[in-house]
Amino acid sequence: MELLHIHKDTWAAVGATALIPFYRLTDTDIILLDTGIAASDREGLTALLEEHGLRPKGILCSHAHYDHVGNAAYLRRRYGCPIAMPMIEAAICADATAFRANYETLTYGTIQSMSPDIDHLDFCGVRFGLLPLPGHSAGQMGFITPDGTAYLADCLLGPEQLQRFKLPTIMHIARDLTVMESLRSLRCPVYVLAHKTSVTELGPVIDANIAAIHDKGRRLLSCLTDGMTADQWLYAYCRQEGIHTHDPFRISVTQRNFLHLSGWLVDEGQVALHHDLCVSRYSKV
Repeated sequence: MELLHIHKDTWAAVGATALIPFYRLTDTDIILLDTGIAASDREGLTALLEEHGLRPKGILCSHAHYDHVGNAAYLRRRYGCPIAMPMIEAAICADATAFRANYETLTYGTIQSMSPDIDHLDFCGVRFGLLPLPGHSAGQMGFITPDGTAYLADCLLGPEQLQRFKLPTIMHIARDLTVMESLRSLRCPVYVLAHKTSVTELGPVIDANIAAIHDKGRRLLSCLTDGMTADQWLYAYCRQEGIHTHDPFRISVTQRNFLHLSGWLVDEGQVALHHDLCVSRYSKV
C-alpha cells in the first residue's frame, strides 16, 4: 500500500479498490476517512501506518458498505480511536440483521430520506464540514477536511470506473441524481472520489456520472419485452451486457442493483409494474 499526497494536510492510502483518505493533525496523529476492505486492505493499511509512524486518533465513516467500514472495528481495538458516522448508517452496522437490510432490493419512490441538520462536526479537536450524500446508501456522508479537501466517498465515480460498471450501485437513484446536481455549487480545491480518483474540477465528473446512469437506464429498458418477470428481464440484460459470474455475492449485488434501476424506471413512469398472482411482471409505458 502506498501514500498519496492529496492537498496540504490531506493524504490517502492507496487501497486495493479505493483511496482511503486521512487528515494529519500532527506528524503522527491522523483522522481516517473510511477504512477499506478487511480482506484486502487490513494488512497493507496496518503496515503503512506502522511504517510511517501514523496513529489514528479518530475515524470518520461515510457509509456502511463493507469496502468502507471493513477495518473500522479492528482499528478501534488496535488504536483505541473513536468512530463517527451518520446515525442511520451507524444503525445499519448495529448487528448482522440490520447490516443485511442495507442490501434489500426495494423501490424508494415513496420513501423520504433523512438528512442531518448540521453542516460540521468538531472531531478530535478539529472541524470537519459535513456533506449529506444519500443515494448510493441511505445515509452516506461526505466530509470536508480542515484544509478544504472534499471527500465524496461513493457519490461519484471516476472515468475508469464509469467505463467498467454494468449497473449503478445506488440504492435510491432519483435521490442520488439530485445530490449530484447539488454538488455543482461546492467549491473546494480538491475532491477525493473513493474509487479511485482525486480531481480539481467537479463539473465534468458530475456530467459523466449523470449521463452514465441515464445510459444504463436506456440500455436496461431496451432489453424489456412486455410481460417479463424480473428474472427474465435481468437475464436478457446480462446477456446483452456480457455479465457473467457464478459468485453468489456478485450475483446478489447484480440482482440488487437491477431492482434499484428498474424501480427507478417504474418511478419515472417509463415502466409499468403488474402483479400476476405472486409474480411481478414489467412492461414498457
